[in-house]
Amino acid sequence: MDFNEIALEFVKIYYACHPKQLPEDKEEAFKEMSKLHGKYKNKLIEKAHRRSEDFFSDKL
Repeated sequence: MDFNEIALEFVKIYYACHPKQLPEDKEEAFKEMSKLHGKYKNKLIEKAHRRSEDFFSDKL
């Protein structure tokens, strides 16, 4: 799975647990879901980047 797919799964889980936070308007709902997807994706990328830096660093 890539970061997009993982972030999408997080968004699905989030809105399954919090259905009332999704707006009624389809356009607004799409914007909210896209924004949340971007946040999760960026968080996953940052975490992977930190792990990569730690792995290749000279820290003992």
